[in-house]
Amino acid sequence: MAKLFVTVLTLLFWYQVTKANAATKPNILMFVIDDLGWNDTSYKGSDIPTPTIDKFAREGIRLQQYYVQRVCSPTRSAIMAGRYPYHMGLAWAVISNGHPFGLPLNQTTIASELKKGGYATHSIGKWDLGMHKWEYTPTYRGFDSFYGYYDAAEDYFTHRVPAAAVHLGNDDDMIFNGLDFRNNTKPVTDKNGVYSTNLFTEAIEQVIEKHDTDEVPFFIYAAYQSVHAPLEAPQKYIDECQSIPYKNRRTFCGMLRAVDEGIANITMLLQAKNLLDNTIIIFTTDNGGQTREGSSNWPLRGNKATVFEGGVRGTAFVWGAKLSKLNYDNNQLIHATDWLPTIVEGIAGLELDKDKWALDGYNVWPTITSDSETPRKEILINLDPPRNDFIGQAAIRIGDWKLITGVPNCSLHRMHKGDPCPDGWIHLDGSVELPPYTPSLTWLFNIKTDPNERKNVADQYPEVVKQLKERIEYYNATHIEQLNPPLDPKSNPAYFNGVWTPWLN
Repeated sequence: MAKLFVTVLTLLFWYQVTKANAATKPNILMFVIDDLGWNDTSYKGSDIPTPTIDKFAREGIRLQQYYVQRVCSPTRSAIMAGRYPYHMGLAWAVISNGHPFGLPLNQTTIASELKKGGYATHSIGKWDLGMHKWEYTPTYRGFDSFYGYYDAAEDYFTHRVPAAAVHLGNDDDMIFNGLDFRNNTKPVTDKNGVYSTNLFTEAIEQVIEKHDTDEVPFFIYAAYQSVHAPLEAPQKYIDECQSIPYKNRRTFCGMLRAVDEGIANITMLLQAKNLLDNTIIIFTTDNGGQTREGSSNWPLRGNKATVFEGGVRGTAFVWGAKLSKLNYDNNQLIHATDWLPTIVEGIAGLELDKDKWALDGYNVWPTITSDSETPRKEILINLDPPRNDFIGQAAIRIGDWKLITGVPNCSLHRMHKGDPCPDGWIHLDGSVELPPYTPSLTWLFNIKTDPNERKNVADQYPEVVKQLKERIEYYNATHIEQLNPPLDPKSNPAYFNGVWTPWLN
């Protein structure tokens, strides 16, 4: 009996120690803003007023040499799993509803690792990492709760997603259309007409309101739908942007104003609950801005879906009241794959089996917080080998040098014929400044001296081109088939009461 009593006391002791250790760890609030361009926040000189974002950026650590992938799903997979998308078969396509693929189940996630260390984990907003089976959805990938949508984009008010046409082998094509909004796994059917940005802000506030400050720290993955197309915002936010003369950018401004207001409300609540000082805030885009939808990457070259800087150099900063070095520009190389090890090891102080998960990311927390040299010497920006009539695309940055080979933008054949992904410099009015035409499929830039990629120096530095191509070939040796399965007719929401639902379970 005495032995049993000692065992119970020992278990209680270790429970209290574990609980105390968890309680001393910082909360982590990660904002992922969809399609935010380099020139879309006023702390960078934009014409769009973003006072709350500006406040935390100016007080925090601004990541000036931070890279993401060229489109959303690849970046989100890199953030969540700490691996280059091409290592997971996700370098090419956006993961849209009805397509049977997603973040592979043999990959860990930030949420799964933090959950092991006693964190409460919550995903709010856009998922975009697979929904064909329940196992690919957030509450099966380490998150305690989910409030949001699965697809890459949807209507901000109706929360419905139309899928691309499916050819049925006869004269008729079918376009699927369904509700995509969930509270955990339950469809949300009573929010038609309510703006998603406000819904997601309220959901984040509810998580914070319910949080027990004496027990466990939280990780909130706040992936706003904004500022991705379609261009939609309540008129009151657009009215705050009347000084902007361009219609698309004026609506885009209204969308971002709603996000800025949401972040203000969330951080004020954290302050009121005495949680802000023990919260690390991470703010990042998922790719460059889509200029035809009102965004701006000026003066960087290119836009979303290109591997020019305008498509892959990301707006990002980190804020924490207790960080020793604040209010500075960090110019060390950092990539989206670095968030998993940085959050798990660096911020949460947890052990991480990097060999087991074959991570491409590094723990750059010392780099961020002290401006010390980054362990990262190179970034594989993209690797998408040739297929069918696509000649392939690769881009890498090593030190100050950046090499692009193959197709630099999202066009296969129409680089200089009005393609929606121009390879030049896009002004606020939407006009495009194109470079002189060249048939070259090799571009070399010195990003330190030419950050806007105006001078291709590949011919002047053939040895540098050779060295960087060798590194691309090194990565290509571990390349796997990239996934992009067609839309499955069995996914039709009509079979599931008009709701996009995992259909292969």
